Amino acid sequence: MYTILLGDDNQLTVSVEERIMQQSKLVDNLHFLVEPVYKEQDMSGFTCLMEYLPPVSKRYKSEILSLSDKPYKGMLEYKLPFDTNLTAEAGDVAVQLTFYKVEMEADGTGIKRVRHTQATNIRVLPISAWSDIIPDEALTALDQRMIAMQALANQLVEANQNLASGKADGLLYNEGRLQLKAGDKAIGNTVQIVDSGSDPEDGTIRVVEF
Repeated sequence: MYTILLGDDNQLTVSVEERIMQQSKLVDNLHFLVEPVYKEQDMSGFTCLMEYLPPVSKRYKSEILSLSDKPYKGMLEYKLPFDTNLTAEAGDVAVQLTFYKVEMEADGTGIKRVRHTQATNIRVLPISAWSDIIPDEALTALDQRMIAMQALANQLVEANQNLASGKADGLLYNEGRLQLKAGDKAIGNTVQIVDSGSDPEDGTIRVVEF
């Protein structure tokens, strides 16, 4: 799950990055985790708006995010499926959040509270446009069908290669830290292996997730 954290500094930080392919639809989720209290304000009472700019058209778009019923590890959780409105264009999609809340005082005075965040980028990787290949009309009907089938086969092969390139194939270990890897690239969360401190001869270790 593609996860972005929001802390008290209003900076959006990608903590778990997944391979998001162009034109992906409803198979991956965008996951925001937000500290529940910001400057004495309960953020669960705010409406959360995700604003974003696609990398090519640069046309402003927005989505109101729904707050999950239960916190995630003590943080507010907002989830949004990656749909083609987010993945239509390959490149870096600029994303930011805006929180707003309107309250009414006892004397009828309205109070508008607004919190903005810094922007971050979500990388959408391109796919080859095999499906855009159109057989020449001068070819026979059989030739046209064969070309269309070959283009589809090439598209499926490339999709499988993209999936395989993001699959874990080993482990990286450095100074007590362990992480999955795909090829030469580290993927997933890092864990730290430390002594349990119980019995020196016990051999038990404790794994702490970061």
